[in-house]
Amino acid sequence: MAETVEVYRHSLFYRMCHWAIVITGFILAFTGMQMAGLYGVRILGGGQSLAVHITVSFVFGALWFLMLYYIIAEEWKWFGFGRIPYSIKFLIAEAKAWLGIGPHIEDPRGYNPDKNEYVEKIIPTEVMVWWIYFVLAMLMGITGLAMYYREFFQPVIDFAASIAPLFGAYDGYALLRAIHRFGMYLFAMVMFMHVYAVLIFGVLPSMISGRRKEKVVRE
Repeated sequence: MAETVEVYRHSLFYRMCHWAIVITGFILAFTGMQMAGLYGVRILGGGQSLAVHITVSFVFGALWFLMLYYIIAEEWKWFGFGRIPYSIKFLIAEAKAWLGIGPHIEDPRGYNPDKNEYVEKIIPTEVMVWWIYFVLAMLMGITGLAMYYREFFQPVIDFAASIAPLFGAYDGYALLRAIHRFGMYLFAMVMFMHVYAVLIFGVLPSMISGRRKEKVVRE
């Protein structure tokens, strides 16, 4: 059995920011679905859903920028742009292994207690997931703000109107609304993949306690 060592993996700030994003994300999802009349979702009355959706969206956006700041300041070694090709290769190899057409993929995470540092801290696909999440959050933010603050974001609406016929939309607002809704579905799809990976690779407890037993790797 591989030697392990307990490591302080996630700071309190990172964990609080993560769970705050999860909570505000669910609030946005349910209030958004209520406003769109999707799936019979109704958690608030009257115009409350819009007020809550707009208010929470600003909190959600601020949390993402706080997370981005933390990633750049503390975790760029693991999440930087240069790691994206490695992340894609790992995902392809992982998919082949899952389909039974490739070899088993070894968990690359490991900690060197002699140097008191990680050799590999994350599952490589987390790199891609993080940047997909961030791009989708930006997309949802821009389209949402443009729909609510129409005068200020008129250039965005005008641009959307100029390309709306290419997508079968009758005006810029309709296209922005369609993109916003499509972004919601993409966000949900990535979230389900994220939850699946979290459970498979056993990282949920560390996002609660901050600590995890890591495989010892001595170079």
